[in-house]
Amino acid sequence: MQPDKPFIHALENRRFFIRTGSTDFRWGIDMLAACAVATNSDAALSGAVFVFCSKSRNQLRFLFWEGTGWWLLTRKILTQRFMWPQQNDDNISREALFEQVRSLAADPGEYRTKALRACSQLS
Repeated sequence: MQPDKPFIHALENRRFFIRTGSTDFRWGIDMLAACAVATNSDAALSGAVFVFCSKSRNQLRFLFWEGTGWWLLTRKILTQRFMWPQQNDDNISREALFEQVRSLAADPGEYRTKALRACSQLS
């Protein structure tokens, strides 16, 4: 990762695993890590990114192993919903789904900028 790039850019070139259907977002990092290891233990411990979607489809969680521990990042959008397959044979294009996830990793988007502006106006 280059020092002048945001941390999220560290995910750009990693393998991604998408968990279809909704995930209970009350689950903590340990339960999500158990899901990742059960899916593919080699990939989970070599830095692959496992992506989970909330029932309301307005939040994604990115889980990945780095060095000596797990990272869990949450992305929440306020006005739209993520397209998300409910099962493996859904008609959502696999390429479109991965492109959506990778674009979030590459560019966190306008909501972060709006939040930073709102916070700077409060101080």
